Amino acid sequence: MKFFKIFIFSVICGFFALPSVYASTPLNVTYSLYAGGFNVVDIEGTYAVTPDSYAMTMDMQTTGMLGKLAPWSGVIQSNGLNKRENSTPLKHSFASTWRDETETTTFTFNNDGTLKSHIRIKSDGKTVNEMPPSDVYDGAPNDMLSALFRTMNQSSCASSQSVLDGKRKFDMVFKSKGEGFLKQSKYSVFEGKAEICEVEIVPVAGKWRDKPRGWMSIQGQAKDQGQLPRLWFGRVRDDMPPIPVRFQIKTDYGTMIMHLKSID
Repeated sequence: MKFFKIFIFSVICGFFALPSVYASTPLNVTYSLYAGGFNVVDIEGTYAVTPDSYAMTMDMQTTGMLGKLAPWSGVIQSNGLNKRENSTPLKHSFASTWRDETETTTFTFNNDGTLKSHIRIKSDGKTVNEMPPSDVYDGAPNDMLSALFRTMNQSSCASSQSVLDGKRKFDMVFKSKGEGFLKQSKYSVFEGKAEICEVEIVPVAGKWRDKPRGWMSIQGQAKDQGQLPRLWFGRVRDDMPPIPVRFQIKTDYGTMIMHLKSID
């Protein structure tokens, strides 16, 4: 079950992007993650953007029979200064709850995007206030969601963003694979053109395991299957840019697909 927790959290954390225009009202969406044809995780997300700021919250939990066997939930939040492709984070946090045990990690940043603090609250309540090694935060890397926000402010997803997750620094490399057309179905409310983007995590600094775990394990499985993880970005509202409408990754356990279930 521990591997499952890491597996699911890695999949979801990696691919939930922010809108990049100044919407008059927040965009509320839900996503459903399927594995082997079964709905295993439900996600509720809120996007909010002003001319000066951006913010997002995503609330996730396992569902159905899996939710009973493996009761896991997670919350990811990011907010920062909206400078479009040069946006900088102010705060990023993620909390993971396994049964009744929750661990929370919070990053705060200076206005120029440099890391100010890194605080972890362990499941036993112990607080650890400790900066990562300097090679991890040198160069003002972003949190993952802020990196995605910057990417979404470009005309195409094709880009490379510097990211830190606490103990490690890496590049998120996006490659456009052209455009496709998605049809609405019983799983997804989206129908229309969408840009197809491959995403790869490239280690740069920090502590990386000799035997890949979490996302690196998933990414390795996808490579072995002949295709890197893919995101589809489509326009769902006139005052919003394209946002993720589909995610797909091939693994040793089968294909996992995330659909856009509803838009509000």
